[in-house]
Amino acid sequence: MSARSSSSELSVLIPALNEGPHLRRTVESVRRTVPAATEVIVVDDGSTDGCADFLRAGSELAVLLLPEPAGERLGAAGARNRAAAVANGDTLVFLDAHVELPAGWSEALLAVLRDGAIGAVCPAIAVLGREQQRGYGLRWHTADLAVEWLPSHGGDASPVPLLPGACVAMRRDVFFACGGFDRGLYPWGSEDAELSLRLWRLGYELRVVPAVEVAHLFRDRHPYAVDHRAVVQNQLRVAFVHFAEERLARVIAALKHHACFASALARLGDGDAFRQRNFMQRHAVRDDDAYFARFGDIQ
Repeated sequence: MSARSSSSELSVLIPALNEGPHLRRTVESVRRTVPAATEVIVVDDGSTDGCADFLRAGSELAVLLLPEPAGERLGAAGARNRAAAVANGDTLVFLDAHVELPAGWSEALLAVLRDGAIGAVCPAIAVLGREQQRGYGLRWHTADLAVEWLPSHGGDASPVPLLPGACVAMRRDVFFACGGFDRGLYPWGSEDAELSLRLWRLGYELRVVPAVEVAHLFRDRHPYAVDHRAVVQNQLRVAFVHFAEERLARVIAALKHHACFASALARLGDGDAFRQRNFMQRHAVRDDDAYFARFGDIQ
């Protein structure tokens, strides 16, 4: 059977950059735990370690995509959007390239998404190798938009403010209707949080399924360079697009001590942040005050 299927209900989309042996283990874990017709797409975003070589000659495990134009880095948001653009599944699962998946995980997530009010869903995320340590969604807890893991609230599916990008499932129509991952974000940081907030403001609910636990490799350092200015710029963009003046000012005050703050703020003006802010002001059905009143404010 081909790794792609036009009749697939489910597409699993995996961005990868210098993942070493973890990528193959993740793809094989997907294949062991999903229905046979599931489409699996890997986007190799410029790896130099050969982690995706096992897919280059064609494989039953997954379809391999490369950035277009060749040699251009897509970043976390761009790689996910690239995969989604060619995916056939009615449900899209965005998955990190260093996870272990349990049996039945996809069926449990898809069951929650059958409720049209739910925009996206995630499992509990456990620490690979220390699975007793786990989180059930995320929240911002400080004005510099630092995140913390949430404890379990029990039940079948609980509301959460932020979904971790390690494993997120969405209906295809919802993903494209909301615009996908923010193309204005720089290569790494905040893409999962921004999409979570955007979905909630557009009227959707976010859920975590506590009974499903996906083990995720948490690394002390990344196998690629991370531009701290880009991280700060992405945090500023999220705040500028989504927050009213008072809360936006809190975020700016909390981030301004970074040495790269001035250049990150200047670079924010080079993109379409103003257009995105205006779009959300016109189309959002809930604002940041309602969001933080429900999930706890940033301090």
